[in-house]
Amino acid sequence: MKIDHAIALMKNKDQKGLMFLYDNYAAALNGIIVRIVNSEALSEEILQETFLKIWTKIDSYDPRKSTIFTWMARIARNAAIDQKRLKRFEHAQNVISLNPVVHGSSITSNHANLDVEKLMSKLDEKYKIILDHIYLFGYSHTEVAKKLDLPLGTVKSRLRKSILILREELKGEATLFVSWFFIVLLLMLFL
Repeated sequence: MKIDHAIALMKNKDQKGLMFLYDNYAAALNGIIVRIVNSEALSEEILQETFLKIWTKIDSYDPRKSTIFTWMARIARNAAIDQKRLKRFEHAQNVISLNPVVHGSSITSNHANLDVEKLMSKLDEKYKIILDHIYLFGYSHTEVAKKLDLPLGTVKSRLRKSILILREELKGEATLFVSWFFIVLLLMLFL
């Protein structure tokens, strides 16, 4: 079967056309998706959504504007980016929902009182901005480097330095339990 015939079958709502495209292009489209979302399991789900969109939008395909593969690749890429943005948004919402607990006046135990804002104030702005982008907004190290126009090594160094500063500040805490609790809490939020 030729591509033109497969497209014609799909436009007539014949599943044989879709099966032909799936058999011949699924692996390539999945490769595009995996590179964007970095998850094999998630990419398979997105691939299925992609072929559903291809099926429903086949009438909008114009062979004068692009090849069928380019058109399908654009759909796959957009679906993967949308999913990645959704995951980033969900991560940000989870972090934001914890902000009243973490960024409130303090975390209290029977033995000690840790003020997160005071602790974070120990960091220079160059460290805080890295923490915010990575842990609050869900950016990858590479994305932070691009967004802030910094070398990737600088981003990683500043992140490491900020964690070391926070650990050093916690060494003086009265009880080991509260310190470990706070470190675990920070790691859950920031890693």
